Amino acid sequence: MTIAKNTISYDIQTMYDGRWSTEAMHHDEEHAIAVANKFLTNPRCEGARVLRTFVRIAGNVVDREVFSRTQSVKGEGPIYIDRVESAPSRCEKVEDYFAIKSRVTMYRVLRTYLEKVFVIPSEVLHNTREFRRLMDKDSLVPSAVDRIAALQTLDGNDAKARKSEMFKVIDDISARNRKIDEMVLPKLTGSFAEMVKALPRAANEWERNHLAVAALTRDLLTMRTFAGKLERVCTLMMGLDDTALASLLDGIIAELLQTSVVQDILGWQASLSSAMCAMLDLADGTFTPSKSELGDIALDLNTLFAHGRLPISRDVLVDRVHHQLSSAAALYKADPTQELDSFRKVLKRLLVPARNGVHAGLHSGPATAEALTLRCTFMVERGGQSGRADAIKMVYHAMPDHAYGLVYLSDLSRTIFAKDGMAAIVEVALAATRATTIIDLVLPTLSVKERLIRATSAHAALQESAFPPDIKKQITDFIDHMVDDYMVAERLVEKLDNPANKLFDRATRLVQFCASMVLPEGKSLTNARNHVLDLLRQPNFNERFVEGIADPAAAQRAVRDFHQLLVKAGFEK
Repeated sequence: MTIAKNTISYDIQTMYDGRWSTEAMHHDEEHAIAVANKFLTNPRCEGARVLRTFVRIAGNVVDREVFSRTQSVKGEGPIYIDRVESAPSRCEKVEDYFAIKSRVTMYRVLRTYLEKVFVIPSEVLHNTREFRRLMDKDSLVPSAVDRIAALQTLDGNDAKARKSEMFKVIDDISARNRKIDEMVLPKLTGSFAEMVKALPRAANEWERNHLAVAALTRDLLTMRTFAGKLERVCTLMMGLDDTALASLLDGIIAELLQTSVVQDILGWQASLSSAMCAMLDLADGTFTPSKSELGDIALDLNTLFAHGRLPISRDVLVDRVHHQLSSAAALYKADPTQELDSFRKVLKRLLVPARNGVHAGLHSGPATAEALTLRCTFMVERGGQSGRADAIKMVYHAMPDHAYGLVYLSDLSRTIFAKDGMAAIVEVALAATRATTIIDLVLPTLSVKERLIRATSAHAALQESAFPPDIKKQITDFIDHMVDDYMVAERLVEKLDNPANKLFDRATRLVQFCASMVLPEGKSLTNARNHVLDLLRQPNFNERFVEGIADPAAAQRAVRDFHQLLVKAGFEK
């Protein structure tokens, strides 16, 4: 790390096994001491200190200790598996056990243990010492295997046979690690790409990636905090262009974002609902790190997320939000009277407006709809099937308008709630057809264009729903007629097609309107297209279309671009 001259910084160091090592650096003394105290909450941390570093003009560095504290290392005590209610589909081959879904599940079921020893699943899966350390932890692994096998055999398959399969793979992973221990792997002294180039020859791409992660985790295991590991991987990621290698680092960052380090990144949050919204901001690359205890890391993550460099981490972070939303944990623990308002706050954050050719909807479609509904099952008074119906209505009525409500119900129809609750979902959806105008269907404060977009988004979601065909047709036809009536009442096509304008402007504006996903497929869009066709059928259309364009090449380009726009808008070539 190069420190600019005439600057002051504060190095934060921790002690493990009697050895000091630098974990982070900050430019604010008070912040640095706060972070050092945070490191001391790790029962395995023997001490933490902050060194003031001043670089003089002459170049000499003077260190002064401004904070130091040591402590006795506490024993780990008994450790049990953490309860999980779901597991990914059963792995068919060894490689599947290293997939991100498996690693996330491994963290969740072994969270208490992994948080105590400050390692992530990949470090356990690629390192003999950490693997044995876990295996030696009483009945932890057998209990975890029992739980996952039980969840993966709910369909009636033999749980005992499934456990036997999993233990065979555990033996295989142990053998792989012993084999890797015999290899001389390059140290991560430069870039990640340089280290991968220096790896021993591998049989295939998966084996090469396996060795790359093994070498990486050897480096990460020298760091005793999740924050240190995350900072290291983010730094490696920032300068990496290779998309395949970036995907490996993305997976490691995803694992780290499952751990308690996220709390340090987000900083103090007033409630679980605020923390969830902040995580969604982070996943979108829009997080404000003013409260963060790890500001530099937060800024790096913001940059990586904003540029789409962390698709795996984004999915895992959003899944973490869904996981927390689906639980019974209070959204606003300090004040139970704010629970409903907190739910609405999270719901609003999970709504996505129409943009870039994508309809308005829920953040992650069915997954978000399911999480919202599961949360409301804890908030309604009744249980069982009646309680689930109440929860569905609760989420629906919390939506900004009926259009978003229909999007929610459409997504919910493709989740576990449809198995026994389709009748309840359909009942609520049909209630939306009591609207008499589009103003009853969407927020009245929206602009004319936004009203059309919102209604069309509901129409598109219904087309993708798992509703019975007759119900789907009934509601989509209703929306289509509602939009068409609104277009006629507002004379929208006539306003777009001003006869005083040139044919080039009139035709282009109308076709862009048809191609903009503002109207649903049906009567309303057909009528708009017919108006365009009337223009196209005019005699000598191409000649009149390019009137005023003197350059023949430019005129030819204009006609070609217009015909491409026609195809995009759904017209025949």
